[in-house]
Amino acid sequence: MPLSAGTKLGPYEIRAPIGAGGMGEVYRAHDPRMGRDVAIKISAERFSDRFSREVHAVAALNHPNICQLYDVGSDYLVMELVEGPTLSERIRQGAVPLDEALRIARQIADVLEDAHEKGIVHRDLKPGNIILRPDGTVKVLDFGLAKVTDRSPSGELAQHSQSLTVDPVSRVGVVVGTAAYMPPEQARGKLVDKRADIWAFGVILYEMLTGERPFAGETVSDTLIEVATKEPPWEPIPPQARRLLRRCLEKDPKRRLRDIGDAWFWLEDAAPEEAATPAKKAGRWRLPVSLAAIATLIAAAFAVGHYTRKPPDAAAIRFSFAPPFKTASLNVAASPDGTHIAFTGIYGDMGLWLSSIDSTTTEKLPVGDEAVSTFWSPDGRSLGFISPDGQIRRLNLASIQTPPQTVTSPANPFAGAAWSPLGVILCQPEQTGSGLSRIPAGGGTPAPATRLNSARKEIVHRYPQFLPDGRHFIYWVWSALEENTGEYIGSLDPAEKLPAGPLVHTWREAHYADPGYLLYLEGTTLNGAPLRPSRTALYR
Repeated sequence: MPLSAGTKLGPYEIRAPIGAGGMGEVYRAHDPRMGRDVAIKISAERFSDRFSREVHAVAALNHPNICQLYDVGSDYLVMELVEGPTLSERIRQGAVPLDEALRIARQIADVLEDAHEKGIVHRDLKPGNIILRPDGTVKVLDFGLAKVTDRSPSGELAQHSQSLTVDPVSRVGVVVGTAAYMPPEQARGKLVDKRADIWAFGVILYEMLTGERPFAGETVSDTLIEVATKEPPWEPIPPQARRLLRRCLEKDPKRRLRDIGDAWFWLEDAAPEEAATPAKKAGRWRLPVSLAAIATLIAAAFAVGHYTRKPPDAAAIRFSFAPPFKTASLNVAASPDGTHIAFTGIYGDMGLWLSSIDSTTTEKLPVGDEAVSTFWSPDGRSLGFISPDGQIRRLNLASIQTPPQTVTSPANPFAGAAWSPLGVILCQPEQTGSGLSRIPAGGGTPAPATRLNSARKEIVHRYPQFLPDGRHFIYWVWSALEENTGEYIGSLDPAEKLPAGPLVHTWREAHYADPGYLLYLEGTTLNGAPLRPSRTALYR
């Protein structure tokens, strides 16, 4: 029976109905203890003790784009009241322009990455569960009802969980979720993991860009058949986003994008290449480019490697190679003298390879198929690499048959690193929620090198690169506030005073290149800004 205004539910006073769905009703209510209005979702059934425990665990999620869960009753949930239209309502007005769609998608991806790293899968992500606040902030609802994942040794989820929703397009039954947004494995009733959310993310982005669902049968059964058997029309998708969507909407979860944090590496610019033109702003040049993520990484790697060489006469170099395995993207590192590159597949199951810019042949190094990313020693005689369990290891290229040396243990998993001539390796964390670590190149215990600034709402520090003096380094900071996201400068001397804000604002890592340039992406434009390492500042 619907509740009328003035009805008391525990300490909460019902003000007005907000919506209703197949499994419950949602009301605006007032919490007199906190002096705030809240949203209360009432379930048609009483919650079990286990459900309540799981919801309390999920309530520990603290992200600016997640609708917060405040309290749990016997059959109701108390949540943050979020004002604004749903993304579903926005899409009904027509296709969303690419720039706006990507701003929304980035915030959704940030939410998923934070939840996935805590072992939480949403399982019912859709436009009706996403609210767009007037200030542009995206809020994802119903994380308080997601499953806290129990992982088996294989990484799969141990069991299913039910996800409540107030979206009228929901269909509740044996197969949990909303048909138009669930991946094939979920539609078949199989166990799912975070890749189910990645599929739903792809469906939502597709729907934003086209105004149409990629899978939309007349009935639930028809929709599930389309999900399992048909490819969506790709022609309406802007070329810039097509590769990303194909990776998100892979029907085989083993081929699907594995981590939502990698989504932005799959965006590409379809505009034709143009000649470089001087920037109107003094001290900065801009080069419009048409690059996939891998091309950007290779170009930046050679900027760091080849252009740090000091030949008598600088000359343009063109170099290309075909990886000896099938992959859509690579992790690439250029040697300090710019004569070689080391690379591995993006998922680290293709081994570690070495190639010379003067040759079209490649050599597979004897480290098995376990290199996830790689980096060079300052003298170019050794390669460091990250194993799938997050260990940092180093291989002496002068004696490659000698087993690699382990620098860190699996107890401290990392996802990337940089090596200083001063014998220090900077390590980037595998998960969000921490800064960079430092460790002696010969091995030892990691110690903090940077710390997150809570006042700037920093989420993680990544992609370290040492400057020529070996003492200063640049690194990318991801913040919940866009104005604080960008490339920063750090020092091995913790007492040194450094610029408080970013050197440049960018959503991708930057690269330093001699004789003193910071290369970074601004949208789809590759920029170069003069950097004066000795003064740890950009020319202005």
